[in-house]
Amino acid sequence: MKRPQILFYAFFTILAICLPSARAEGGMRAGAAEREITPPVGHQIQHYFRLSVGVNDPLFARCLYLEDAEKNSLVIVCLDLIFGGFELCDELRAEIRKQTGIENTLVNFSHSHSSASLGARGKTKISNDTDSKWNDATLNKILTIVKEAKKRAEPVSLRAGRAPAQVGFNRRLVNKDNGHVYMGVNRKGPIVPWVNVLCADSAKSGKPIAGLYETAAHPVIVPDRSKLTSADFPGAAAKRIHEALGKDVIALFAQGCGGNINGFPLRTTHANAEKQGRDLGSAVLKAIEKSEPIKAETFTVKYARAALPSHALPAKKLWQEMAHRERDREGRMEQLNKILALIDSGKEPPPRRMDVYAVMFAREWCLVTMPHEMFCQYELWVDKNAPFKRTMTFGYTNGYEGYIAVDAALGLGEKGGYEAACLPNWGGQVWTRHFGPPAVGCEKIIKDAISSLWPKKAASPKK
Repeated sequence: MKRPQILFYAFFTILAICLPSARAEGGMRAGAAEREITPPVGHQIQHYFRLSVGVNDPLFARCLYLEDAEKNSLVIVCLDLIFGGFELCDELRAEIRKQTGIENTLVNFSHSHSSASLGARGKTKISNDTDSKWNDATLNKILTIVKEAKKRAEPVSLRAGRAPAQVGFNRRLVNKDNGHVYMGVNRKGPIVPWVNVLCADSAKSGKPIAGLYETAAHPVIVPDRSKLTSADFPGAAAKRIHEALGKDVIALFAQGCGGNINGFPLRTTHANAEKQGRDLGSAVLKAIEKSEPIKAETFTVKYARAALPSHALPAKKLWQEMAHRERDREGRMEQLNKILALIDSGKEPPPRRMDVYAVMFAREWCLVTMPHEMFCQYELWVDKNAPFKRTMTFGYTNGYEGYIAVDAALGLGEKGGYEAACLPNWGGQVWTRHFGPPAVGCEKIIKDAISSLWPKKAASPKK
């Protein structure tokens, strides 16, 4: 064989040997990290408000960093905290991008009612100096774990799965006598009856480095009379996962659309929270066992923002009747006077900000995220209508301003219950800066915003 031919064949032999390695290095990469963020004894637990006297189980900040073959980057931050507002999330995400170059950040809150809230650095209203120091230290820890996760990134394969799981029940019941919604255990109401998982496996070892899992239910099994800080059932789920997969695996819980779902049994014992969490962890392990590979080597992140109009303010006559009835209740009169100022000025209450994201791996898998406490019907709608083989859906992500009900609940007006009622019913939304729930019609705005991010053609059949 002549020398040029030898060189020719040698070149392509080397190329054939190197290509698989180059493909692995240029494919999906992931890294994960965590830090404990338990507040010190004496901090204010939310919600209901009480000062902690100890810790039942620790709180964590965890993150999963993803980078694809085209160097698109995303970090998912999961916090064992009740919530954080838009100002906090905007500033934190901007700081992450500034310090790490990561293009997209999703910050999800577990919504444990035995934890604490997180505020913007130096701008949040916190009960005492101890809480303020913890708040800023927690922000620093989040930045640290994001940097660590990016630094640890290695070639991985991804797989997605789902298993049956039920942590709680729908909490909205209707009084047959007057049509008003009240809170209880609605065993026939809609729920999200599954847990979704995304698992990242090391290409080198074949073992998981991280598992992201999502279900939809308020972490409110821990009793509100307990003054012990707790992650509630998500904390127990992580422990169960670690028992099976090892402590080095980062187990990230993300809260789904659980606005109208209460963990069960509600506000009972730490032992019940532990049991439900362990059962959820076992379901996560089953979902991982049944999971299927995601073959896409790139992902796309798209974003849309909508404004959700608020329910109309009460008529002046109704306001006067309410002011007379509530004249001796300082808190309610303060809120009524703010409403009066808007009525007299002819202005409408401010709309709610609605930021929606879609993280799409071809047609194989899509993560949809929304802020606020979304009703579970939104997650069910995404699962039914998204043009992807598999989906995962977050609520409580990148901002918070209360409950977002579906139109059927909003249309009940003052009978709509804690999450959806307007004046003269003093539901939870009346106490916000919006002075009431979103207006009827917001459901379509939300669904249109989400579907605008998706490709239009039909996807493969779902499993």
